Amino acid sequence: MLFNSFVFFAFLAIVLAGYAAMRGPRLRAAWLLAASYAFYAYWDWRFCFLLAALTLVDFSVGRALAVAASPQRRRLLLGVSLVANLGALAFFKYFNFFLDGAQAVAAAAGVRLDVAHLSVILPLGISFVTFRDLTYTVDVYRRRLEPTRSLLDYALFVSFFPTLVAGPIERAGRLLPQLAALRSPTRGEIGEGLVLISLGYFKKVLIGDAAGRIVDAVFGQPELYRSPELLAAAILFAVQIYADFNGYSDIARGIGKLFGVHLMQNFEQPYLSRSFSEFWRRWHISLSTWIWDYVFNPLVSACLRRLGRWRLPTVQREMQIAYPAAAMVTMLLCGLWHGAGVTFLVWGGLHGLCLSFERLVVYRGKAIPLKPRLRGPGSVVGLVAGLLTTQLLVAFAWLFFRAESLDQVSYFLAQFASWRGSELTGRFAVITASFLAMTLLLDALEYATGSHAWLLKLRPAAAAGICTAAMAVVVLYLATVDPMPFVYFQF
Repeated sequence: MLFNSFVFFAFLAIVLAGYAAMRGPRLRAAWLLAASYAFYAYWDWRFCFLLAALTLVDFSVGRALAVAASPQRRRLLLGVSLVANLGALAFFKYFNFFLDGAQAVAAAAGVRLDVAHLSVILPLGISFVTFRDLTYTVDVYRRRLEPTRSLLDYALFVSFFPTLVAGPIERAGRLLPQLAALRSPTRGEIGEGLVLISLGYFKKVLIGDAAGRIVDAVFGQPELYRSPELLAAAILFAVQIYADFNGYSDIARGIGKLFGVHLMQNFEQPYLSRSFSEFWRRWHISLSTWIWDYVFNPLVSACLRRLGRWRLPTVQREMQIAYPAAAMVTMLLCGLWHGAGVTFLVWGGLHGLCLSFERLVVYRGKAIPLKPRLRGPGSVVGLVAGLLTTQLLVAFAWLFFRAESLDQVSYFLAQFASWRGSELTGRFAVITASFLAMTLLLDALEYATGSHAWLLKLRPAAAAGICTAAMAVVVLYLATVDPMPFVYFQF
């Protein structure tokens, strides 16, 4: 069930009406749990059993960790959760990818490996479900979180439909207490929720989908287009994926507020970043903080422990060896998390290289503040140079993310190198500039007001009028075309 569909509008209206009629957190939790499973079953009811199985495994592991005393038993219990979640992810998402890799290695060694590929359907949002589940068991294992005694609360945490298929990847310690004490939303929460939903649909449908139709047409048959159209499509994909996923996150947060639940912000104007480290503090924040806490930091600690035997200065060990190694491994895993393909690994590797280069050469281990301090013309020039360089490299990396193969990337780059003009150059330039201007304007308004629901800074009548007009245009647009899936639904 797509957020940008009339079926979902009807579904949400029914769920909200039922929630308002319920009294008490237990009835409300049960109602939302049933609605969340119905939401997932609309796509494919069979995978509700997988969702339930992972829920039962992790809930049981959490309860067992609460009473387990010996380190060996605690590690064993954590291993059960890791095997269940990562095993499901590996089987459904990576089985054929790793099989292809094994066959290629065997062929290089002169061995023929004949193994049948499996026609496996990728469960919707499996990557988000497994990562969200692991925040619970890992934090309980680390004794940072008390395990919940309510299976109902935990099952709702796993399946809460606004976050089920594309995040944000909420932490158990943040979301579980809210779901255990569900309440009626306040007037302020309802107002903020409606504004976030309206802005989210505007971004997703009128920017992301509109740009995405051009992107899909060009990437679907790139041989029909010349250099300007190919370059426009590559830039427009950067617009599409941001407007699409940022719009989804705003819609999810807005829906959450209608239930009195506060979900974390997932984006903070990433295309205003002047470095890659800043970009990853602003882009897909729930994922970047997840990999920081559960992958990157443990890797850095492990590297430092091993490097301790080398008797190098601590700063040198961290900056020159541990950080680049951990950054590279982390971003390769991040690329693989996004998709089982070589192009995703290259995308992750490019980000890992840029992060390491910044750390070692540009900033020499210094922290990079989110808001720069301008101290004269030199700092302004440096800010602009950093912003332009970062965004050009980010856009270049997006080409690997979107391309269907490395051959397609090579074709695009070859066409850029041997530039051939087109009679459509002016038209595509205007289209691209328009989409970029709309995207950056919305980001600038968020940045200037310090709020994602910046319309609330206006008079109530003006805010209501703008939201109504935006949703009216969205509905009219959806009535004329088929809804486009969210980009991140495939992950």
